[in-house]
Amino acid sequence: MAMNILTPEKLYKAAPAIFAEAPDKAVSDRYGFVPTIEVVDALQQEGWYPVRALQTNVRDPKRQELARHMVRFRQDPDRQINVGDSIAELVLTNSHDRSAAYQLDLGLFRLVCSNGLVTPAGELGGIRVKHGKQIVENIIEGSLNLANEIPHISEQVDHLRSTLVSREEAEWFARAALHIRYGDEWLEQSPIRSVDLLQARRRDDQESSLWKVFNRVQENLIKGGVQGRSANGRYVTTRPIKSVSEDVRLNRALWQLTKEFLHLRDKVTPMLALPYLGEKHAALSV
Repeated sequence: MAMNILTPEKLYKAAPAIFAEAPDKAVSDRYGFVPTIEVVDALQQEGWYPVRALQTNVRDPKRQELARHMVRFRQDPDRQINVGDSIAELVLTNSHDRSAAYQLDLGLFRLVCSNGLVTPAGELGGIRVKHGKQIVENIIEGSLNLANEIPHISEQVDHLRSTLVSREEAEWFARAALHIRYGDEWLEQSPIRSVDLLQARRRDDQESSLWKVFNRVQENLIKGGVQGRSANGRYVTTRPIKSVSEDVRLNRALWQLTKEFLHLRDKVTPMLALPYLGEKHAALSV
């Protein structure tokens, strides 16, 4: 499969913070500044190429090069690893304003919807690297460790694809996802219902496997565009998630929810499992 490798010009247009030349002035002398572009170049030399980038919008133009940003990497077509209907990626996030360290995660790019997931990689979770002199070396080492986890993620996806859920179970899953997105007051805060999250954007996604339920919910939350009503009864359309931190938080939490749902489904009835899931995910964050 051909891929669109981002040139430096396209990277800068999508996320200028990748090319920051200095950190926030408020950082201490112990802050080891390494521009993200150096890490991008190093990963490219290891065979991981940048294919997508974005950064969180900030109101102050002077802080554009400090904002949290994300770069997704994919191997060349001859080395790409398919995971079900997705391709394995590396997901790098960082900021230069003290709000985040370098973070490297496994990701999945779902081909049919051009949608990116972030999937905690087993016991590793993700690779977190504090700003310092050894950033590049540590991230390269981390990329090798994460790549070794791809077969494990593939096994999990296969399990989700083979697990069928009822309509009632799917709705319980979606309600737990709304709790993740909007918090404890989701009944009042959410402009959409759980059944709205289960809307399929393409015919093939209508099947009742847990993998497809997860993907429908994830895509509708991340991409937005779901019609609903506000608290005052006004018709609204949900907005896409454009914050890098919220994108990663939601993806990680939804993946964890899916794993816990699968685990609890075999032990207790879903009706009993839902409150438990809600309590668990009240604390899920990046």
